Formats: sequence, C-alpha cells, structure tokens
Amino acid sequence: MKALLLSLVIALAADVPLDDPAEEARAQALMRELRCVACENEPVSQSAAPIAEDMRTRIREMVGEGSTDQQVRDWFESRYGEFVLFRPKGRGISGTILWLGPFLLLAIGASIGFLTARRKRADASQIESEDV
Repeated sequence: MKALLLSLVIALAADVPLDDPAEEARAQALMRELRCVACENEPVSQSAAPIAEDMRTRIREMVGEGSTDQQVRDWFESRYGEFVLFRPKGRGISGTILWLGPFLLLAIGASIGFLTARRKRADASQIESEDV
C-alpha cells in the first residue's frame, strides 16, 4: 500500500511547473532543445518516455537552482553525449563535416550540372556546324 501511494505521489509531482513564469519559460525552451534519449528524434518536452519525465524534472530543478541554459545543456551533454543536443556543437573534423558537408555536396552537384550542360551545348553546336 505504501509503495502504491509513493508511486502515485511521484507520478503526480513529476511534471509540476516552476512557480516563476520566466523560469518555467526557460525550462520549456530547454526541453525543446534537448532530445529524448529513448525516443531519439523527439524533444524532451513532447516525449512520454519515463526517462523524458526524469529529464524534464532535472531541467526544472537546475533552472530553479539558478543554473544557466548553457550549464543545463553541458550537464546533459556530459551525461548522455552530444547526441542529446538538437543543435550539436561543431567541434573537430566530425563537426566540420556535419556543418560543411551539405554545402560541399551542393557545390559538387552544381559543378557537375554546369559541366554537363556546357558539354551538351558544345556537342550541339558541333553537330550544327557539321550539318551546314
């Protein structure tokens, strides 16, 4: 009976908003920036996984204790890795590839398209000059 009552109290207290509206807004913003480690591509704010509930509680605790947004992000990153951040930091070679890779692929594709169009134009003009 005691265990049931205790689990009921914990479940009801899990998502209690902070008293200060500004702090709650900060906590909500952080919950949208952090990824649920169980759901993978779902923010902590929208996940129903038990670990997401724990993460929301921890975010509110840290904001309530006066931690900055960066301190909260750093704490979760140190615990779960860079994967937990929806906006990963661009550090090292992997960060460079992550942020510059799409632009490099776009430039390569545009170059291939340009060269192919130029070659077809040259082939078409050569065929026209042979017909005359």
